Amino acid sequence: MNEHLLSFESQPERLVVNVRGQWVFDEVLALEGATASVRPEAGQTVTFQCAGLEDIDIAGAWVLYDRMEQLSMLGIKSEFVGFKAAHFKFLQHIIDAAAIRDYEEPVEKPVRPGRLHKAVENLGTHSSAFIEDLGAIARSILEGVRSPSLLMVGETIKQVYQTGVQAIPVVVVITFLIGIVTVHQAAGQLEKFGATVLVVDLVSISITREMGVLLAAIMVAGRSGSAFAAALGVMKLNEEVDAMRVMGLNPNQMLVVPRILGLVIALPILTIFADIAGIAGGALIAVGTMGISGLQFVERVAYSVDLTDFYVGLSKAPVFALLIAMVGTLRGMQVKSSAEELGLKTTMAVVQSIFMIIVADAVFAVLFTRMGI
Repeated sequence: MNEHLLSFESQPERLVVNVRGQWVFDEVLALEGATASVRPEAGQTVTFQCAGLEDIDIAGAWVLYDRMEQLSMLGIKSEFVGFKAAHFKFLQHIIDAAAIRDYEEPVEKPVRPGRLHKAVENLGTHSSAFIEDLGAIARSILEGVRSPSLLMVGETIKQVYQTGVQAIPVVVVITFLIGIVTVHQAAGQLEKFGATVLVVDLVSISITREMGVLLAAIMVAGRSGSAFAAALGVMKLNEEVDAMRVMGLNPNQMLVVPRILGLVIALPILTIFADIAGIAGGALIAVGTMGISGLQFVERVAYSVDLTDFYVGLSKAPVFALLIAMVGTLRGMQVKSSAEELGLKTTMAVVQSIFMIIVADAVFAVLFTRMGI
């Protein structure tokens, strides 16, 4: 009698229920009778295949959800598949409403925890959420590697341009000035020992091994890390991320992964520009005011710096980029309620990115020293 609403395909471990027709308020009695006929055998799970639905409203979605809850109480697992985006929003509304009902605060007023207990509880909550978000991002990256078509190539190229190409001027200017400052400060001390020429060694080695990549990463953290957090935070406030989920899209795949990959590609390129600009800044002062000829400067740089120094600095760039992008995107996706929270998360993204860059650089310094590099 309910063949126009449901049909069944029984398999050894699964009962497939094909849902079709009109699941609307006017048909509630027929719908309840139809769902009551869903009786899987022992050991079977239930899959509601909803691709054949013609129309559905809140009432129809509630009948489906109620039957799933009844099966769950009997220890039978069930799932919904094949929903069109326009139909799934009604079921999602029911699921959200049920979740709010299930998580209502108890009538009894809970005992207020002490400050230490509350701090530990908050730390555990934030840590678990952070690890969960990292896992979701890592899973999205692995899915993209496994299926390259899922990677948003166009968006990744756009992020390389925005985080890398557009950042070249500011990174070059900053490292150029730092090269000038480094030579000025070192010359005053080395001149006392008659070793002024060694300023070339100092500026070239410090820029290629440490200062170039570190300054580039800090500038990118302030520029792109904050941009990631702000952009994703605004999308969260405007419910654009929720809309993507309703349409069956993965926000991590569409929004987070391209930003991470784009910055991982861009920062090593910025590091190369930073190295060149920093050494050029040192050359300007050394050649212009210290009596060191341009040829002598170039020869000294070639003598003091080898490819190992260059690779040491360059190897840090992808790690720093990964830290900046992950912190920025995570903080952006954690925005929930207000513009004030958006500003707070954006600030946290910048501060935490810079902190993690410094910690990572210290770890690299100890590691390379132990390895004799």
